[in-house]
Amino acid sequence: MQAKHRASFPIMGTTASVHVNDEITTATFDEVVSEVRNELTRLEDMFSVFRETSEISRINAGTLHHLDASPEVFAVLDACSWLEQASDGAFSIRRSRTASDINPSGFVKGWAGERSASLMSSAGLQHWYVGIGGDFVMRGGLSDAQPWSIGIADPRDATQLVATVDVVDGAIATSGSAERGAHIWDPRTGAPADEFLSVTVTGPSLTWADAYATTVFVMGEPGLKWIAQFGEYDVLPVRRND
Repeated sequence: MQAKHRASFPIMGTTASVHVNDEITTATFDEVVSEVRNELTRLEDMFSVFRETSEISRINAGTLHHLDASPEVFAVLDACSWLEQASDGAFSIRRSRTASDINPSGFVKGWAGERSASLMSSAGLQHWYVGIGGDFVMRGGLSDAQPWSIGIADPRDATQLVATVDVVDGAIATSGSAERGAHIWDPRTGAPADEFLSVTVTGPSLTWADAYATTVFVMGEPGLKWIAQFGEYDVLPVRRND
């Protein structure tokens, strides 16, 4: 069963979707979608490395010091710094140890999705989910009696699923070739990470589910032990040799 109200739009180089299964009017739904789209667009304008006027581009150009950035940018960079230290460099906003430019897009997508969740909850909605690319944050289940069911695409064949995950309240994020298309680089070596084909993480926050999925993908098998320290998050890897 699908949600009663559904909409999608392009954002951050991918597609966002909003799904609501509450008894609301189309006008109310359209207003919520507009708020989510406007917030994601605002954040893209702030963080995109492809926009010269973004704060990240200005930091890279040397025209803005990171300590003078907006509170949102500062908070994201601070969280990325923590994760880089916690992962011994497997997660980084720099492509390699010697790179100077920063690109927090590997963190921002999940973080922005969680910001969308705040808007949905503030609107008083009960049964909904928001997807950005292959990442989802959801609340309330499809109904009081039925969870949301999210299929995890097989990175070897996008028409097939490797699993279906049922969630009432929580988040699901996948890192790998199926969604991103391009390589995910290991910043410790400057080479593509290639032990896993995809890594899916479920947990309470899309911010961290997304960031941990990328980190475990880069780490490979050691990442499965590493993520266990964050007890609220579960991981499903698809190995290259499975």
